Amino acid sequence: MRSLWQLIFRYHVFILFLGLQTVALFLLVRNNNFHRATALHSANRITGELYARRTEVAEYLKLETINEQLAKENAQLKSSAPQAFVKLSDQLYLYEDTLMLQRYEFLPARVVNNSVNRVNNFITLDKGERHGVEPEMGVVSNNKVVGIVKDVSEHFCSVMPLINTNLSVSAKLKRGGAFGRVIWDGSDPVMSSMVEVPRYANPLKGDSIVATGYSSYFPEGVLIGVVENYRIPEGENFYEIELRLATAFHELSYVEIVNNFLSKEQQALEAEINQGQDD
Repeated sequence: MRSLWQLIFRYHVFILFLGLQTVALFLLVRNNNFHRATALHSANRITGELYARRTEVAEYLKLETINEQLAKENAQLKSSAPQAFVKLSDQLYLYEDTLMLQRYEFLPARVVNNSVNRVNNFITLDKGERHGVEPEMGVVSNNKVVGIVKDVSEHFCSVMPLINTNLSVSAKLKRGGAFGRVIWDGSDPVMSSMVEVPRYANPLKGDSIVATGYSSYFPEGVLIGVVENYRIPEGENFYEIELRLATAFHELSYVEIVNNFLSKEQQALEAEINQGQDD
């Protein structure tokens, strides 16, 4: 307390000056219309800027909620798109008619863990058994292939992405339709390879490589990557295509899990055919 009084006594002239200046400004603004209007204008401008900054901060803090809502809406739109339905008849094309059977449903999920610098990378999502997720469901992001669900717990699931050396995905060149397999060699998380592409394919740099739809994982036409380079090894009859992956795995935040309603029927039929061939 003594130090406070000493400080006040030391600067009492300056403090008195500030007090008198404040009173003078108050009287000037109060009794002069021009100065009062100027002061109100300045105060409104400062207040407006403060509110704008507060709004910007609030909007930034809400970005995660907004992104989650957009992911849900995007998944709902994809589940309602014509590509998610199977046409049961060539006679009619009424979208809401019973002649359209829904094949794919998209479940939004958030990435909670992700690796890109390993030979066998994995992604963890915040959806599991209680949300209807099962092993071998496809995973996409913005209509681009991400990978396939591997293991599932009650609230989470792990995904084997394209940048995992154990994953092989059926693919085709969008231009021409020649197909092959996309595999990763474990080196660059941006690049991959497409093998077993027939000689007649005639690929060109920049060609799109998409999912074939042959498997039960992804709808036909989902983008995998674009042709970066290609060659036919000596003594071989197939192209080896170097492709740039469409999915930026180091930036993944939200994805959609693909539920193929007809996958079990397809797998059961193919298993029966394979068993008959083995016999």
